[in-house]
Amino acid sequence: MTPADHLYDELCLSVYNTNRYFHRLYSRVLDPYDLSYLQYMSLLIIHQQGPLKLMAIGAALDLSSNTLTPVIDKLVKKSWLQKTPSPTDKRAKVLTIPADKQPLFAQILTEVDAIRDNLLARSGRPLEDVLRENQALNDILQTMLTEEKEG
Repeated sequence: MTPADHLYDELCLSVYNTNRYFHRLYSRVLDPYDLSYLQYMSLLIIHQQGPLKLMAIGAALDLSSNTLTPVIDKLVKKSWLQKTPSPTDKRAKVLTIPADKQPLFAQILTEVDAIRDNLLARSGRPLEDVLRENQALNDILQTMLTEEKEG
């Protein structure tokens, strides 16, 4: 094994652990609300973009509908989301956060903001730099996956 092989393995492990650590940090906020990280992310997309169809949420999270449908169904069952007819296509349903859940979601966002602020303060790096570097790595990985499918 070369030093480069070892470093690459460390990068993969580091990214894996970063994901796990984010989930653990967020679970401190989300567990009292009986929300998973993916459920939170689905709610966040709807909160940011307004009423959305399932496919739009899937596109934003880069998830297929068969992965996302059970997540959304649980949110509807827990009354975190409601399905309403689309104003542009009466055959389709859009997902919205009901008015009675919006204050709770605002509280969640406040708690998540505190995690983000603490992380950034400890890192000493601007959020824009961290995001740009992470997105560059994600872009390369997505390109490699696309090339693999096409090849």
